[in-house]
Amino acid sequence: MRHGYHMGYGFWGSDILILILIIFAVLVFILLRNNKTENPFREDLMDILKEKYAIGIISADEYIERKSIIENMKYSNLYITILLKRYALCEVNTKEFFNIKNEIEGINIDNITKERLVKGELSYNEFKFRKGSEV
Repeated sequence: MRHGYHMGYGFWGSDILILILIIFAVLVFILLRNNKTENPFREDLMDILKEKYAIGIISADEYIERKSIIENMKYSNLYITILLKRYALCEVNTKEFFNIKNEIEGINIDNITKERLVKGELSYNEFKFRKGSEV
């Protein structure tokens, strides 16, 4: 019997184990970083938009514009999600979408008016007229 000589990796055993752990940690980090799950709400909006494009309601340029806006939009509040759905349904154009978005992100409007504006119960032009007459 050699009393434990030549067992394991000798002096390099712990170094190899540390190297293996570092490689494993890097692989886990890369896999988790690249594993982006799609937002189901965004997927629903994209399906609606694709349907509108297939029917011919919107042109290819408008489809690309609306798609990029929907994909890059941050959901800062619930009103934005309602407005995005109306935008995907082609109920509002891009200019009106951004005008309404800027207004509802402001602090000068009460929640009832925001909700009416986002749902389309109050048009943006009517809102601006009322806001202008209050001043």
